[in-house]
Amino acid sequence: MRAKQQLWAFAVLVVLTCGSMAAQDDAVQVPIREDQPVLEFVGQFINSGSSSQQFGYVSKIKGLSPIFSGTLQNETTAMFTFFTQATTVRVIVNGALRIINRVGTTTIYFNPNPAGDFTNPSSFRLGVPILVSGYTQQVVSDTITGAFTTVHLNTITATSVFSLGSVGWQLGHVGRSFRTNYSGHANAPGMLPNGWFGGYAVGVD
Repeated sequence: MRAKQQLWAFAVLVVLTCGSMAAQDDAVQVPIREDQPVLEFVGQFINSGSSSQQFGYVSKIKGLSPIFSGTLQNETTAMFTFFTQATTVRVIVNGALRIINRVGTTTIYFNPNPAGDFTNPSSFRLGVPILVSGYTQQVVSDTITGAFTTVHLNTITATSVFSLGSVGWQLGHVGRSFRTNYSGHANAPGMLPNGWFGGYAVGVD
């Protein structure tokens, strides 16, 4: 009896795995090509000690439309959002500049019923995670002007198929990487959010 139960469980696992692989094979690919701006981001961040949360919405995905649920294009209608949970591992002081290194994870979500709200960072984690990536970041911050730039390297660790317009789509491929650049401005000390940014991502080989 136990052997039959094990055989049945194995058969179910095979069916589910094959179904998932078939879904991936049938999906329309949205590649993150080398040196091509494929993704654009609008976001904010909150830092607390060594922890950094960076969140917002994807304002453009090359080759995919529509990505907003209405004519108004902002966080309340964005069907694709992102959330980065990062940890600061080093801070270097160079005159008025602060060079900050972080590591963490970035996840892009798909939610056909958008609910983004910058007063509620967790709202950008609603929906289905469609791309997960390991993340390293360098921030160069001007402590006088409050302006900063960042560069990140994201390596994709997981993707899942999502349906948009009755079509199955897949964003990126596991094992591939993309480089993200942000430009932004820090808020006054003690104010939330701690800052705002916008940027884009290109694929790397």
